Amino acid sequence: MSRFLEENETIILFAQGLVFFSLGFAVWIQRRRATRLRLTQSLIWLAAFAFVEALAVWGYVFVPLQEGYLGTGLIDGLLIVRAILQTAAFLFLLQFGLRLTVDSQHRRYGWTAVSFLAWLGLLIGAGILAANAGWTVGQWEESVEALARHTILLPAAVLAAIGLWRQRGQLAEAGLRGIRPFAAAAAGVLLVYAVIGGIVVDHPFWAPSSAGPDLARFGAGAIQLAVARGLAGLVLSVLAVKLLEIFEFEAKQRLESLDRARAVAEERARFGRDLHDGTIQSLYAAGLHLESVAITVKDVETRSQVRQVVDGLNTTIAGIRDYISGLRQPEGDAAMIAARLEDLARHFSRKTGVAVNVQVRGVDAAGPLPDEAGQHLEHVLREGLSNAARHGQATQIDVELAFAPDELDLLVTDDGTGIPTPPTHVGEGLRNIRERARRLGGRAEIGPAVGGGTRVALAIPLDIEAPDESDSQPQEVLR
Repeated sequence: MSRFLEENETIILFAQGLVFFSLGFAVWIQRRRATRLRLTQSLIWLAAFAFVEALAVWGYVFVPLQEGYLGTGLIDGLLIVRAILQTAAFLFLLQFGLRLTVDSQHRRYGWTAVSFLAWLGLLIGAGILAANAGWTVGQWEESVEALARHTILLPAAVLAAIGLWRQRGQLAEAGLRGIRPFAAAAAGVLLVYAVIGGIVVDHPFWAPSSAGPDLARFGAGAIQLAVARGLAGLVLSVLAVKLLEIFEFEAKQRLESLDRARAVAEERARFGRDLHDGTIQSLYAAGLHLESVAITVKDVETRSQVRQVVDGLNTTIAGIRDYISGLRQPEGDAAMIAARLEDLARHFSRKTGVAVNVQVRGVDAAGPLPDEAGQHLEHVLREGLSNAARHGQATQIDVELAFAPDELDLLVTDDGTGIPTPPTHVGEGLRNIRERARRLGGRAEIGPAVGGGTRVALAIPLDIEAPDESDSQPQEVLR
């Protein structure tokens, strides 16, 4: 068996790289599709890991083949590129784990910056040590990879496994109970990969023998390890394909939501026409009749009362016209929604005396907004502000509204007493927030804020590939 593995080393390494490349490609082709789940939003980082890992593994096939054709300087350059690719793959897997486990966007950015600096520090620090100690480039690459597997890949795989396990609850809430076992299985595979990729490694030349088995000494041992990693990648690829079914499920939900929205728009148009052509005309005719009666009535007091009734009918007609105008009025763009939320926050602050700070970002970069997004966001913000002041006894509330081409985020945090974890009682308001998020195709997360208080986060995916229907849809419901 050992001889067979050694003779087929090139084929085995190529197959291992092909497995990871297939995993990355399967996720990459779904990268622009809108999604409301954190798991599917984060899969792009798993794809980046798989792509770069494939290139690094293929490097172990490509570089030895070039040693007889290229000079030492070029070969050393290829070894450096191979080391950068291999360690960068581990860094991308760490980003996947961070996005599954860290709730706060600011904390994710912070950890991303720390991990990137640590990666650079590992490469540069090992380079300085290699220059001072007289190592060859091959010895530097060997040292960098071993250290990166222990310090980056091991925590990255464990963190990703924990994140996948935690996402099972969100899958259940979204009605994807059939996908939960695949997420759990993928978490188990990542734990296995943490062992065979982050613990059982080829130790560098300077490591003491007590550090663990040196697989290179056992001939086919390193190839057996490559086979094990390739099998883990194959299983992970199959499970990732099953997880990608979430995109199809969400696309079906969006189509159903679009059908419902169109049905509602048609019903509103019909209702507006009925009011305009029926109710208003009847009231107008009644007003004309009363006006003619007022002209013929000789009693001044009676004529005055009749004309008061006519004025009341005119007021009613004007109110119905305003209502019809509201039926046909567009929801508004990102700037209008942001202005409405800011007005709501200012009015709430004046009424309650609670300081409310509002920050709006990315208005010009907003993608197509869902129907009735403004109304739902107003209700969510109103509920969040009310809960913070009434139940949390907050003195300051921070509101962040961030628009992006593919997502809209609303974050409400306060410095109040907070809510227990898990909540002992889920009121109607919290359920309404989650229901409104679901209606918009997004998700809502309600829990304690960092440093105390309550955090309400609403994330709405925006389909950046949605067609522009402005040319095919009427600009006005009524004329």
